[in-house]
Amino acid sequence: MLFKNKTDYSKVTKYCREMTTKMNNYTLLNKKYSLKNQTVLLGDSITDFFNYYELFYDFCKSSGQAVYNRGISGDTTDRLLERLYDNVLSIEPKNIVLLIGTNDIGRGLPLSMSVSNMEKIMVETKKTCPDVNFIVEAVYPVNENMRDRFEKRSNKKINEMNNEFIKLCEKHDCVWLDFTDKLKDEDGNLKKELTFDGLHINAEAYEIIAENVIPLLK
Repeated sequence: MLFKNKTDYSKVTKYCREMTTKMNNYTLLNKKYSLKNQTVLLGDSITDFFNYYELFYDFCKSSGQAVYNRGISGDTTDRLLERLYDNVLSIEPKNIVLLIGTNDIGRGLPLSMSVSNMEKIMVETKKTCPDVNFIVEAVYPVNENMRDRFEKRSNKKINEMNNEFIKLCEKHDCVWLDFTDKLKDEDGNLKKELTFDGLHINAEAYEIIAENVIPLLK
């Protein structure tokens, strides 16, 4: 299927009922319960599935900060941009850890659109929360041998996306955090022992992520 304009792409990335419910839940929590100056994990299913309570427990205990998970499975850069303020920036977080982009590739969005959305995310974040410690993770590699042969994702496309995202981080003074070398095997694929489907990671991988993210948090 070919998509001729942004409107067509927005139909592809439109939230289902479950995703909309999560977005609305986060908005309500931010308005009534979430504290300011905390840490927010933001992104798609890889963030959504993060075993963050256990892995950030010691950090929370020592820092006095809460860690809020604002991941939505299936999220893309355009939809995340739309929910950015209500789900994240409204509570003026001290730290934001963002991982987004793999679903843009999976749904066939052009790289230029993803890059444009990512830059808007950075600009809006820095404008609303100028003192935030904004950590942007490189999109993780996939294991191409474990994915369907019609899968749109490839490590070549992921590398191309990461090459553009790192430029944006340099431009907008965001922290770039690349786990590719820690997650990939000798062929450049996501290590089999760290994934169950070639895309999503397990607790062993999340442990690697947490151990490297925590020292960067303020």
